[in-house]
Amino acid sequence: MSIVPTPSSNRGDVILQPSYFTSSIYVTALRDDISTLILKYHEAFAAQPVVAKPFALFKAVWRSLGWPWLHFVVLDNRPRQAFLQVTARLFLEKMVKTEAPFTRVVALFGMYTFFYTQVKDAAPPLHYINNIPIPSDHYLSLLAIPESLTNPGFLVLQPHVQYILSCFQKDRIFFIVPKSDLGALNPRDLPREIIVDDDTAMSEDGQKRKGRPARREKAKKARLALDSLDEWATEVDDDEASQRRNEVVHQYKELKAAMLGGNGGLLSESVEEATRSVLGRLEEAQAQTNVEDGSVDMLKRVVAGNSKGIFGLM
Repeated sequence: MSIVPTPSSNRGDVILQPSYFTSSIYVTALRDDISTLILKYHEAFAAQPVVAKPFALFKAVWRSLGWPWLHFVVLDNRPRQAFLQVTARLFLEKMVKTEAPFTRVVALFGMYTFFYTQVKDAAPPLHYINNIPIPSDHYLSLLAIPESLTNPGFLVLQPHVQYILSCFQKDRIFFIVPKSDLGALNPRDLPREIIVDDDTAMSEDGQKRKGRPARREKAKKARLALDSLDEWATEVDDDEASQRRNEVVHQYKELKAAMLGGNGGLLSESVEEATRSVLGRLEEAQAQTNVEDGSVDMLKRVVAGNSKGIFGLM
């Protein structure tokens, strides 16, 4: 499907197609922006000894990054519907239970702000959405976010999270669909359209290829990457390469030791959150592949006896 702009018969200009907002061009960029928003808010939150007004601080970060202008990305009704739905969905995917509690809270703040700042009184009127589709299991985990804020440094966020969730329930903004593993959302996965760079999409005969890369091409690239990594890791004859490798390993160990030896309870809670997130994703992957080899259970047992969590493994 083409995602290039199409001419508008009403005004003689060009408009974006709805498929633009489900493509990798928009989805990947917005995911990066949401991650930046979470990082910037975390930095601002951590920089203050006591955060009396966490949501006011979030709004300041939101404005400083230019998020209020997001509503004016597209004004035509048909692509605007796709834009609003996809944007809300990308905020929701950062609120699943496998994400860290702080990440879930910032994503909740973001979706709340985005949804309730839709332009509804413009002239001419702009399209807006009244509901956001959400799988039933994600909805239940969303309601449980306040219970996950057990860290003393995050308790100040609880009242704000509870208020936002009460607003969502009062206004009935969620359209609940079957569980996430049934793929009830449309499109089922994001991004739906993968846009391949013409400069890098080359076939075996040297010709440029369009569309998604073939499975064989992905496997070939993976093998090449693995071979180059293995060659780099086992190379011992070249003194310069060996020295460079040792420097990288030493730098990694220093950074890891600095992180694990950081500032007390807050850091150890972050390690626990990261460990739970990794194990949760592995369990999801195992459930989707229907492979029960006991590896995840073994990893749980190993991590349970390690004070450094997942970071204590080689």
